[in-house]
Amino acid sequence: MLLLAIPALTAAQAVLPGGYKTSALTDKTLKAAAAFGRGAYGDFPSVLPVPPEPPGAHKPPPDPQFIEQASVYTGYVATLYYMMRAKIEDSGILPGTQAVPSFGDVSKKVIAAVKNSGFTPRGPGHGSLLADAGFLAEMENLSGARFLDGNTSDFLIDGESSFAVKDSLIKNAKKSIYIASYSFHDDVTGFEAADMLIEAKKRGVEVKVILDSKVIYTAGARVVKRMRDAGVEVLRHMDPKRKGDYWHMKMLLVDDKYAIVGGMNYSDHYSHKNPDGPMWRDTDVLYTGPAAAETRRIFSGIWNSAVEKGGLPLTAIAQGPGAGAPAGSARVAVIFQDPPVSSPPILLNIVKAIYGATRQINIENPYYVAVPAITQAILEARARGVEVNILTNSKKSIDAEAKPMADIIIKGLLPLVPAGVNVYLKKGQTLHSKFMTVDGVYCNIGSYNFHPRSERYDTELNVAIMDSASVARLNAAFLKDLAEAEAIRTVADLGYEPGWLSKIVGKYFYAELSPAKPLVRLGEEL
Repeated sequence: MLLLAIPALTAAQAVLPGGYKTSALTDKTLKAAAAFGRGAYGDFPSVLPVPPEPPGAHKPPPDPQFIEQASVYTGYVATLYYMMRAKIEDSGILPGTQAVPSFGDVSKKVIAAVKNSGFTPRGPGHGSLLADAGFLAEMENLSGARFLDGNTSDFLIDGESSFAVKDSLIKNAKKSIYIASYSFHDDVTGFEAADMLIEAKKRGVEVKVILDSKVIYTAGARVVKRMRDAGVEVLRHMDPKRKGDYWHMKMLLVDDKYAIVGGMNYSDHYSHKNPDGPMWRDTDVLYTGPAAAETRRIFSGIWNSAVEKGGLPLTAIAQGPGAGAPAGSARVAVIFQDPPVSSPPILLNIVKAIYGATRQINIENPYYVAVPAITQAILEARARGVEVNILTNSKKSIDAEAKPMADIIIKGLLPLVPAGVNVYLKKGQTLHSKFMTVDGVYCNIGSYNFHPRSERYDTELNVAIMDSASVARLNAAFLKDLAEAEAIRTVADLGYEPGWLSKIVGKYFYAELSPAKPLVRLGEEL
């Protein structure tokens, strides 16, 4: 069945497409989402009025010149070089280099830290540990991110919803616009966003953008040049000591008040502004309150650190206005992770939440290539009776650049299906959404993929939210996604038949994800 029934809930069952029956918990989720003035599966309004778009507003950008096309190919070559170089350097085989901790070692440390707790994991029939202040205090200590009271939070389901809010915020900005993104693309969305930022700059708004230096050349060289020529400050991020790492965080902060974090870059893939382009499934979260001030602190710290090093035509960000007045009832922790670290804060937050689950864990992630700590935590959750639902990309839905890892995703799911994990594979276009909910009270959402890159090479920003109203809305969107996906019944349904390229990728890039034995036997402490 789709979801495990909770005896305390007595709502009648509904039937989703495909004939799958929902549990009482599912029905309560849908009713809770509707009770907060939302559609059962989303359609969330923006916080500011969205100006109507005139006919023909979304025009394709001009065709690239030859030299611009050549720079893209050069960028791909450079990206591949830095990726291979990083892999070799991290292995420690070159003179003067030291091997970074293995994923197995990191996982053992994470599990040991999470289990060093005053709380024993428990299953159905008990209250969620995530509702216990002491358990949350342990989570805060592990991740180094405190849950801040007095925030609002709202989920922006897919590009139409998210970019309507982003565009409105940028057009209505009065003081400042801070953006961190993996990429701006030379497409309708990228050029429209650039033009809006240029207009904001002209009316006196402080505009600062951080992008990955390498990705600019493969995706957005023209649009970045347009912004810089118009005076928009763009920081091309690259760690000189780790040139193979990526700036992967996606964040918008406007007027120190409205913050958006999630998985969407500035591209037609995410915004859906180009009716002839790809339309990926993705999710962002909008929040206001003290957590927005914390987001500003993180962004300004990174920006000002780059300015202090000198040599860049950038100006520093002034000291922030403070936390501001409480705006709502959501508790939000903002978690920044810059790998490689032996105690990764986002991973610790996620694994701790899994061990706190007593009823239900929902995971929606595009590249489910989980490190051993996540696999172990999920298997132990199933052993104590917790329902676990996972949605990820299928071989058909995954984007072209990630095709070589499709079989690696399937391989990571193989031990989960026999354990009773409900696995679903995306149909249609690419899934790019990255979130997890637990027991209807907690969610973790942002740029972090359940993938080794997020632990080893990608700088990420996520938020953890404690708020049953917000989580009800996100769970409702998740249920809609499940209803449109393929339900996996058996290991054979996964279709694990790796080709020669997948075998090479698995052997040389993901071998450390398959330890010879589990980190912890079920029911046994480290």
